[in-house]
Amino acid sequence: MRGLLVALTLSLSIITTNAAPSQWPPDRIWFTPGPGTIDMLRLFEAPEDWPQARQKINVFKFYQGQLLTESTPGDGPNRYDAFVRVDAFRQLLRWGIHIAIEAGAVKEQFCTDDASGMQAAVDLTLQSIRNVQAAGGVVTYIAMDEPFTGGRARRCGGGAFPPTADRLAVYIPAVRRAIPGIRIGLIEPYPVFTATQFADMLRLLRDRGISVDFLHIDAWQPDASPAREAYPRDMLQLSDLAAQYRIPFGVILWGADGDADTIYSTYALRNADALAHTFRTWDVLPQHLIIQSWALSGTGQYLTPSNLPETRQYTHTWLVNQIFHMLRTESFPRRG
Repeated sequence: MRGLLVALTLSLSIITTNAAPSQWPPDRIWFTPGPGTIDMLRLFEAPEDWPQARQKINVFKFYQGQLLTESTPGDGPNRYDAFVRVDAFRQLLRWGIHIAIEAGAVKEQFCTDDASGMQAAVDLTLQSIRNVQAAGGVVTYIAMDEPFTGGRARRCGGGAFPPTADRLAVYIPAVRRAIPGIRIGLIEPYPVFTATQFADMLRLLRDRGISVDFLHIDAWQPDASPAREAYPRDMLQLSDLAAQYRIPFGVILWGADGDADTIYSTYALRNADALAHTFRTWDVLPQHLIIQSWALSGTGQYLTPSNLPETRQYTHTWLVNQIFHMLRTESFPRRG
């Protein structure tokens, strides 16, 4: 019954770029474990190992491949049937945590000369959503995994933005028609793309009558000047851009090294520190803070960082607590 009520509520709350930010729920903290982490299922089997972090997390994001009936490489034990076995989706509902899926919208394999490619992208997204629903869950968000980056493949347009915008003008309405109330947002990397290019992306979608429901930046603070000095200016500009479109702005906080939890967490905390020094206070920080890993180890696996327990330094749930504390305090840690 509760799942039915949640689904009904979602179906009545279609959010567009014309909606005021105050209408959005306060889904501030997003959490996405590394796709192949060997203790991801333990998050649902041993909730006593992360009570503090669990209270802070508003959205739990899965990778789309983990939710398909046919598993994808790199997910290790974290397959759809395993999540069903540990009752992951219903547990998230009971904990009051929304479910998001990071989905492929424009990828090289979907860039066909006919409509079959984009239909395949839509079908896979709908399959992942319906698999969650079949197991008692409710999907609130679809985060499109860097479609304009995917559009850089030669067969997708070689980096020209209009072909990707055209494909998204097929993908987004098709998913929304099938799943009323779903909130579909855009992820793209910085500094791979400039603030001006992000503005071009949103403008091209608007020109096609398409809106997105949030903008998430896969951000990395550059090490060297002048790019390092540009980071605060660009983050503020991107935040303003999202405000112009009246959509939530989010920044992904991650670490680059997949070989050690300690090094991974050090990099992630450095990125959180850069964000803190840019926005200064909790009230003006991005509306979404996404603590996420896809770090690849030297052995080609997505094992880092370990998720549990939150009491052990450098685990992913420990990192949630550390970043939350850092960003909620006014005296931020020293740089470096």
